[in-house]
Amino acid sequence: MILEAIYNGDFYPSETVVPKSEKYRNALRACEKIMDQLAQKLTKEDYDLVETLLDQSSIAQCEESECHFKVGFSAGLLVQQEAEKQIQTKSYDE
Repeated sequence: MILEAIYNGDFYPSETVVPKSEKYRNALRACEKIMDQLAQKLTKEDYDLVETLLDQSSIAQCEESECHFKVGFSAGLLVQQEAEKQIQTKSYDE
């Protein structure tokens, strides 16, 4: 049950959910290929700088994803509340 997993600290969607689309897999392969090419062409210092850039970009993307998740989840709860009010109002009208 999801509530038990959340309570017990066993719910980690950001760590366990991975997109399964072909577009995602192709993008990962392209990134790996580009990184391999950069490793061959750049100095060690420049390549380390690229890795640092990617690390920081990943942190920023995770933060953005978290914000989107929170807003989306909150919007879903608001929709649920509004639907419940509509049902209650309809019940009283009958």
